[in-house]
Amino acid sequence: MKRFGTICAFCVLFLVLCLSCTTKPVTLVVLQTTDLHGRFDTSMAAMAGYVREQRSVYGNRLLLFDTGDYLQGTPGLYYSSHVDTAGKHLCAAFFDWFPYTAVTVGNHDIEAGMTVFSRVYRQMATPVLSANIVHKSSGEPFFTPYRVFRIQGRKIAVLGLLTPHVSSWVAERLRPGLEFQSIEASAKYWIPLIREREKPDLLIGLFHTGAQGGAGGPLGSENAARWIAEHVNGIDLICYGHDHRQAVDYVVNVNQDTVWLMNPGAYGKNLARAEITLSSGKNRQIRVHAGLVNVSVLEPDQEYLEDFARYFQQARTYEQQPVAEMLSTMKSHVVFEGPSSWVDEIHRGQLEIAGLHTDILPEISFASALTSNAVIEKGQLYLKDFFTWFPYENSLCIVVMTGHEIRQYLEYSCEQTSVIDFDTAAGILYTVYRDRPAGERVEIHGLASGFDFSPERKYHVVLNSYRAQGGGGHLFRGLGWDASTAKDRIVWESPTEIRKIFMQWEASRSPFDPAPLNHWKYQ
Repeated sequence: MKRFGTICAFCVLFLVLCLSCTTKPVTLVVLQTTDLHGRFDTSMAAMAGYVREQRSVYGNRLLLFDTGDYLQGTPGLYYSSHVDTAGKHLCAAFFDWFPYTAVTVGNHDIEAGMTVFSRVYRQMATPVLSANIVHKSSGEPFFTPYRVFRIQGRKIAVLGLLTPHVSSWVAERLRPGLEFQSIEASAKYWIPLIREREKPDLLIGLFHTGAQGGAGGPLGSENAARWIAEHVNGIDLICYGHDHRQAVDYVVNVNQDTVWLMNPGAYGKNLARAEITLSSGKNRQIRVHAGLVNVSVLEPDQEYLEDFARYFQQARTYEQQPVAEMLSTMKSHVVFEGPSSWVDEIHRGQLEIAGLHTDILPEISFASALTSNAVIEKGQLYLKDFFTWFPYENSLCIVVMTGHEIRQYLEYSCEQTSVIDFDTAAGILYTVYRDRPAGERVEIHGLASGFDFSPERKYHVVLNSYRAQGGGGHLFRGLGWDASTAKDRIVWESPTEIRKIFMQWEASRSPFDPAPLNHWKYQ
């Protein structure tokens, strides 16, 4: 009898302790990176020290996330993806070193190709979450849709989603068998399901989608983080990326609940940080204090630098390979001022290179500066300079367009405020009239060859695959095409990435002078 009483007393004490664990307020810290694009050296070394300090304070109450676009953007990444394919990938080593709590998938991670991203994710211990990337054959998620983490008696659910417009930007050969479902519809399906099935104390979204705007159409919105926060009840914090814009904000949703959103911006210069207190008692209350931490001003973590020294040395050796000599300096930020050597050299190359690789001779070229605020100095160019010039593994395409569509395309382009989306043309002579209303600013005078330009005639236009498949909205919003039309208009695509093609071409004509073509002007 005495033993029975002792057991009962122990059980009561154990129950009281368990209840106290779940009713006592718990404070968590969420740290987020996004759109790193392979910048794993200086900024990340500084971030490593900050994460170490925060983890010493919060222990397992620290959650570290990334919201995509880490597999394209630097020579070191390219080396790890395509040259040193036997060792552990730089990206897998990076996420596991900290370790990250979970990551989601970005469009540039898919564009790296299934061979690359499958290898990286196999090597990672860090969970990879994305609910709306599905098998085309079955509709089932290709990745784990969400995970539940238990921290001091609380359940933290984390859901991953990706902008579906990756299906327009990335060729099917790089993502065989995959479909990308509407991010809005996926949020409306998964968030209530997680709430009902898991009953989490906190639900966090890791979304590779911008705040709002961007491409639309049958796929839904390109950038839908804010829409989800406002219209889908049940989510508490959205960590998002894709648009490279720093932001910390909150909205009051349809249920009059506060939903926080944060985006640290690109390249690891900042961390987004949210301190979250989960209250005790029956009424679920969440207090959030969120902001950005500028880690670029912090001291680099020496242990991180030592552990990644091999990767960084491989990258330096690889990127210092000489390619060609250039006779004048190129600057990307001057593209808004008029014809520039940065873009016109791309035009020159696209028109000539396409003619060397196919019997279809393009008459017109579209191109933009794919890197903002960059300078490539005259003199010896190294492999790293071509990564500055062409940061992504796009291919080269030829599409069929009417003269009317070409003018519409340029009308759309001249309204863009980002150098990446400000396309110009070569092969035609035209004027952009700044004082005319939108839609009436572009006047095409004729072909650069001296022949007349006709709105009704069909032309072969050379451009990169990102544009040819709808990237930037030039074809979808500017011309009203859909993905099927864009696909049908492509009559040739290079089997080799555009960066490698240009390296070979410039090496063959070294030393080269990237003089502006002056095929257009402002009035």
